[in-house]
Amino acid sequence: MRRGLEAQRSLITPDAGEPLFTTDNKQFFIGDGTTAGGLLIGGGSPVTFVQKFRGTQAIASGVDSVTLTGLGLPSVPAQVLVTMRKATGGLNLFAVVRDSSISAGGFTVDLSGVTDATTYKLDYLVIL
Repeated sequence: MRRGLEAQRSLITPDAGEPLFTTDNKQFFIGDGTTAGGLLIGGGSPVTFVQKFRGTQAIASGVDSVTLTGLGLPSVPAQVLVTMRKATGGLNLFAVVRDSSISAGGFTVDLSGVTDATTYKLDYLVIL
C-alpha cells in the first residue's frame, strides 16, 4: 500500500487495484491503471466518493466468455475491474471486460478459451 502526502499522490498513476492513503488529509484512493492519483474511495466530503459494487460469480470450466446480468446499477459504470481465480487458489489475470458490453445491467468478460477443466471464480469491482 502506498502512503504519503496529497501533493505526492497526484504525481503517480497507481496500478489497477493498488491502494493509496494520504497521510495529511486522511483519504483513501484505489488505482485503475490510468487515472493519475487514483480514484477517491473514502475520506473527504461524501459527494466525492466513488460508488462501487463488487461480487463473485462462479464460472463453469472451458467457457470462452461469461456475461453477468441483473446488476441493476444506478448508472453505467466508468470501469469494471475483474480478477479470475481458481477455486483451489491462485490468481489468473487473463480476463478482459468487453467495453462495448458494459451497461447498468451488467457486462461480458472474454476468457479467450483459457479456462480448463477447473472451476473458476470471477471477482469483480464496478466503479461508477
